[in-house]
This record gives sequence, C-alpha cells and structure tokens, in this order.
Amino acid sequence: MEFFDIIKIIFENPDGWKDVTSLDKKKIFFAINRRFSINYPMQVNVLQHLKINPVDAMDYWQHFLSNKHNKTPYWMYAKGVKKTQETKEKKINISQELIDQYCRIYEVDKKSIEDALVFFPDETIKELKMCEKMLKN
Repeated sequence: MEFFDIIKIIFENPDGWKDVTSLDKKKIFFAINRRFSINYPMQVNVLQHLKINPVDAMDYWQHFLSNKHNKTPYWMYAKGVKKTQETKEKKINISQELIDQYCRIYEVDKKSIEDALVFFPDETIKELKMCEKMLKN
C-alpha cells in the first residue's frame, strides 16, 4: 500500500486497518511519524525510540487518530519547502538579478530585502521597480 492509502485508512476507514499488513506498517512508520510530528510532537517524541516496535506504534497511531478525526485533517497535506518557495516567487514577480543589483547599489544585504518583501511587500516592490526603471534608462 502507498503512503496516502494508509493515511486515508487511518483517518477515514478504521475497519480497513485490518487489511494493512505488518510489512506495510513497518515500511511507512518513519514517514508517518515525521508527518504526524506537525500536530503531535510530544507523542512522536515518545514513539521515536529505536527499539520501539513499529507495528505496535502504527496500531497506536491508528487507534489514537481514528478516535479524534473522522476525515483526513488539513495539516496532513502541508506544502513542502520547494512548493512554498515557488508560490512566493510567483507572488512577488521580482527577479533575483534585480534584487542583487539593488543590494550592490544601495549596499544592503540580501536578507534585509527578503525580510522587507515579507513584511512590507507593496512598498518594497514599488521601490525595486523604480530601481529597475532607473537601471534601464
């Protein structure tokens, strides 16, 4: 079984847990623990011991989470770093070359510009576009 098939069984189909083999539970234990650490860090910390039986730990997760949730929660589908970065770059629509040039001209570190884009996006984008116009002329 695949990762998301088992996730769906854990949250939405408790009766289907009987069909998940011990081998599947062992294979997916690390990935499940890692994903569940988003919302249940204390439980994961207890279950990450090297000598713990992964099959029993998976049974615990299934029992614990099937009682708390009746459908797959939103935090299970968290975006990865790469996807978040791509979304951020699309939203800003400012090239890295322009940011590098701006940093050289005004002697500002790149981290300051990145922070300004997060906290003051409109003003920073406006200033960067003005700099781009000056560089073109």
